[in-house]
Amino acid sequence: MGIILTLLLSLSAFVIVVWTLMHLRTPRFRMDRQSFVRGLEDVISGQASETEWRALVACPMRHDPRLEQLRLECLKIEEREYNEGSPYLFTQAGIKQLREVRRQLLTEIAGQQPKS
Repeated sequence: MGIILTLLLSLSAFVIVVWTLMHLRTPRFRMDRQSFVRGLEDVISGQASETEWRALVACPMRHDPRLEQLRLECLKIEEREYNEGSPYLFTQAGIKQLREVRRQLLTEIAGQQPKS
């Protein structure tokens, strides 16, 4: 009788754990446009580390197609102009191109603000 009770309790615990794991949502990272601008500003000013740059451009931004387009543009700039220098991660040409991406994004953000 004790073995059957132990098996039932073990099976119940296993089912509860499996059910819980199946219904938990995985955490999702969603960068918004303002956060992306701040990240670009840190890179442009030489305040961002390589790790911060990777965090900025590593995750696809499926929730915002325009932001995803700009992220891909940043990756193209990285391919051509990445410097791994300190404090600037990009060449002067790369920083100029990142400023242009930042300007485009700020213009779009300003255009979305409700007019009072």
